[in-house]
Amino acid sequence: MSASNYLENVVLASLLDSSTWYVALHTANPGETGATGEVSGGSYARKDVVASNGGEFTTPSGGATENVNPIQFVQASANWGTITHFSIWDASSGGNCLLYGALAASKVVNSGDYFEFAAGSLTITCD
Repeated sequence: MSASNYLENVVLASLLDSSTWYVALHTANPGETGATGEVSGGSYARKDVVASNGGEFTTPSGGATENVNPIQFVQASANWGTITHFSIWDASSGGNCLLYGALAASKVVNSGDYFEFAAGSLTITCD
């Protein structure tokens, strides 16, 4: 069974009703729980984004939404490694993993670097 785009949009809009999400970076596939490979140390912290409609994500359409503005993490004060995945949480630490996925291209983050999702590059789909 497959969901219609309408239902996918409703599900995404429901997720967007939460006021803030926290984007995490990973050096490995985080899996369903988000527990694997989250970056730590070197000034790393999950990045908070306003997820509500009219905030940092577009109104869902075609079962997808994307970030409106760049999402930039703090400057790394140590090497974070090769970032291959991301996850989205309901808390700045701990909490519940809501979504996760692979980056289109991995990125090495060394001390002094910034990691950023350019506007429109963090797409969330409801499959």
